[in-house]
Amino acid sequence: MGTFNSEELVKEIKRRLSIIDLVENYTSIKKSGNGYIALCPFHDDSNPSMHIDEQKGLYHCFSCGAGGDIIGFYMRYNSVTFPEALTELAKKANIEIGTTQTQSPSKSKHTVLFKINSLVSKYYQAVLKKNKSTQSPGAYLEARSISDEVIDEFALGYAPEGWDNLVKFLNSKKVPLNLAEKLGLIVNKKGGDGFYDRFRNRVMFPIINIDGKVVGFGGRIIQEEEQPKYINSPESEIYKKRKNFYGLYKAREYIRREDKALLVEGYTDFLSLYSAGIKNVVATLGTSLTRDHLILLRRFTKNVVVVFDGDPAGNSAAMKSLDIFLQEGMIPYVVILPVGNDPDSFVKDVGRDKFIEMINNAPSLVDYSINRVVSGLLAGGYSLDNGLRQVVDIVQQLRDPIDRNRYIRIAAERMGVRESDMMSLIKRGKHGGKPRNPKVSQTAGSQERLLLGILLKYPELSEVVIENNAANLISAENVKLIVDAIVTNDIRDVSKLLLHFEDVKVQELISEILMSSDFITDKQSASKMLVGCLDRMRKNKYEEDLKSLRLEIDEAIRSKDVTLEKRLLEELQELIKQNNRKSGEPNEEQEGW
Repeated sequence: MGTFNSEELVKEIKRRLSIIDLVENYTSIKKSGNGYIALCPFHDDSNPSMHIDEQKGLYHCFSCGAGGDIIGFYMRYNSVTFPEALTELAKKANIEIGTTQTQSPSKSKHTVLFKINSLVSKYYQAVLKKNKSTQSPGAYLEARSISDEVIDEFALGYAPEGWDNLVKFLNSKKVPLNLAEKLGLIVNKKGGDGFYDRFRNRVMFPIINIDGKVVGFGGRIIQEEEQPKYINSPESEIYKKRKNFYGLYKAREYIRREDKALLVEGYTDFLSLYSAGIKNVVATLGTSLTRDHLILLRRFTKNVVVVFDGDPAGNSAAMKSLDIFLQEGMIPYVVILPVGNDPDSFVKDVGRDKFIEMINNAPSLVDYSINRVVSGLLAGGYSLDNGLRQVVDIVQQLRDPIDRNRYIRIAAERMGVRESDMMSLIKRGKHGGKPRNPKVSQTAGSQERLLLGILLKYPELSEVVIENNAANLISAENVKLIVDAIVTNDIRDVSKLLLHFEDVKVQELISEILMSSDFITDKQSASKMLVGCLDRMRKNKYEEDLKSLRLEIDEAIRSKDVTLEKRLLEELQELIKQNNRKSGEPNEEQEGW
């Protein structure tokens, strides 16, 4: 049996397995020049657009953007987690890792915590089976049409009445109570004299992570007069709400098959839809949607339909979720159910077919948001200026210029303003008196891409980047993250760099840049290119800042805001002076300012 940590195992897998041999199991490959091309299996590809470099051990599709190394390909194609991919690829490479795989102390401790949660989950299941036919938990589940098959599939259970049933069970199994307390299963009594059960007289929903391990629990009341309705496990060493969905472990294959995920708010909503045969669904865990959620979900699909209750809270949640999606370059669809309905009640009262029809005809959340603003204007809820501010806030976050231009046209038409006026507001990033915030580019320009390509091939040139304070010249967030990992964290091996990032967009950028940087042939020429690249980036930033300030001044003059005009002119003069000092040029005021 071999002993490996994750990094060593990745290196050994790559040493033994050819990325060409692996990929050709899933799609057709043919030689092209010094490399290989293939039909990309991650989108509908009629002409080979995926390039594979056997020497670098990388693949990249120049059409859909999918890219990475052999581990990333296997994870993406098979919708498996990183540990699952390592285990399965190790078998293919005839690497015996067994149970002797090296673990850090924290990993070893996590194993114990997972075992405790698994044991407790089985305890709750057993209690439910014992009481299901005679007591209220069975009646509650039956009323929600949750079948015995689904109860077993999702390991639902019941926490019995009484203060210390679980405590007694844990003691009988010699489970350290201090660890059970850390998992939030039991609570220390005031004064520290013993423990009591956190969950009592509740239907229990084990929260299972993407690796199939129980990380926490949700407990729902059976008698409606009791409060609170839900109690969830607190966050622990193995449970982070922002990184987990309820049901994804079971639903991921259906999501991949449909290339669509339905996102609902709670356990019962999820189980009702799943029981009705709508299985490409996941639920958040009593927390707002986060970027980590979307990074995880995007591994299986980029098409998300968010389903909200038709009350003010549902509308508010929909609007809050939009910013998170747009930050990740995703435009979700949205279904707002009629007032008084949630997914569970809607499917029961109106029917499964009508629900599916609503999903299939769902508008994008951007369309929905613009329509809400227009309705508010017509109803006199707020002014045109206020409505424009809201729409501009949304549209200027869209990364794709085609999407942005389309929604500018749609919004201008619906709001009765000129398209050019709205375009001007968005380009300047200034509207309605909001504080000025320089627009942050989400797309890497040619110089930033060149800088990244040089560092990926010759990370030892990081010193030049540090000396020139180049991080402040980078506007594309993903480029900044990768450069920081190389320069600050001193990650110089490409495999380690890919492992460092969970975000597939970052991994794709790394593979794309590496596959496109064959012209960077030696360190000496790379060093010269880097110096020139930094000079151009510095110049570009100066010109962008100059242009932005001039636009701001034009706007201040048009609005006759003398105080703002004066302040912006002072900023402009200081920017010119700083640039002249850096370039060694004499300080001259530019004509017209």
